[in-house]
Amino acid sequence: MKRHIPLWLSLLLGLSLCRMSVAAQNLPEDLLEMKVKGVAMDPYGQTPVVVLEDAQGHQAFPIWVGVPEAQAIARTLEGVLTPRPMTHSLLKNILADLQVEVVRIIINDLRRDTFYASIALRQGVTTLTIDARPSDAIALALDVKAPIFVTQKVLGAVRTVTLSAPPPLQHSAKKLGMHLQNLDAALAGLFRLANPEGVLVSFVETGSPAERNGVHRGDVITDVDGKHVKSLQDLLEIFKDKKVGQNVVLHVTRDQHPLKLRLALVSLE
Repeated sequence: MKRHIPLWLSLLLGLSLCRMSVAAQNLPEDLLEMKVKGVAMDPYGQTPVVVLEDAQGHQAFPIWVGVPEAQAIARTLEGVLTPRPMTHSLLKNILADLQVEVVRIIINDLRRDTFYASIALRQGVTTLTIDARPSDAIALALDVKAPIFVTQKVLGAVRTVTLSAPPPLQHSAKKLGMHLQNLDAALAGLFRLANPEGVLVSFVETGSPAERNGVHRGDVITDVDGKHVKSLQDLLEIFKDKKVGQNVVLHVTRDQHPLKLRLALVSLE
């Protein structure tokens, strides 16, 4: 399996060569623009995935990523600010100071279940292409609002889901250290879940009240204190009526098995 140079190192090495003349590249015709639908958990492998869909909302597929990278992408999607710059924010700041534009990222290959990507950069009339992991490239693209493309070769090699109509906007929130998002029909289909209703716990922060009370990433919340939860909006409405110091009982589905968890509300955030 090809071993990648870390993105930050390859970027700095590449920028040192940026004075070299590189021929401008036209956008290949076999590229399809994609957008990030959300970050979720594969309930079978307990591995984070980034779900991409085409700009028209007709086709979607998952890319399996590491936990830190998935957390970075989820925070960027949710607009969560961190006290210090994360890797993709550091790269964004470096590029901005060097007056380098991120033109696009391309997920361009799939070999032995490993996705490959590249980042197209431009500094004046000079262009440069950097090899990168898709997770790093996607996080950077979201931060600088650069377009994301996938080659037809990759689309032909992955399991995609055809969507009959554009899905509703993916909502997300955070409560008690749980990163939450709607579990819609598209996500349920990707992970072979029978029922698309409920709220997916995409991440649980280390040391959070949710972790201390046994909530796991990949859990699907279906009921809170006897009230059925169909969507994130249902869950947020229930939490609006709660007070700090109360306990709530969560009914969750984990690996297709029902569980009951008691969660202490040490805060409402």
